[in-house]
Amino acid sequence: MGTRSAIGYKLPNGKIRAKYCHWDGYVEGGVGQTLQESYQDAVKIGRMVELGDMSTLAAEIDDCEFYGRDRGDSPRDVDAQDYDDFDDFTTSFEGCEYFYVWNGNEWLVSTGNLVFDLLETLLPEMA
Repeated sequence: MGTRSAIGYKLPNGKIRAKYCHWDGYVEGGVGQTLQESYQDAVKIGRMVELGDMSTLAAEIDDCEFYGRDRGDSPRDVDAQDYDDFDDFTTSFEGCEYFYVWNGNEWLVSTGNLVFDLLETLLPEMA
């Protein structure tokens, strides 16, 4: 069973555009660390989210496994969606354990309790 997470970015209108990720949603050594180390560019983040729901996140988009692009799932079932706010975002992904949002400058993370922390503060010092 995967450690499920949701990954998104904040839109200029305040909504959150997001999608589901099935494997390794953990902060340390998983999705959180990969986002912090490899997804600091808004264009790259947008491209990754727009490819929709995914099985695995990797440092490079070409190495990620997306349900639509790589498995051929129907776009309407796996496309990224817009959510009204943080509450809508965290309650819309049933079973997710971690929620990641790029706020335009840095990654935020929550365990679904509507408290978002700066991701970088939860990771050990990176060399």
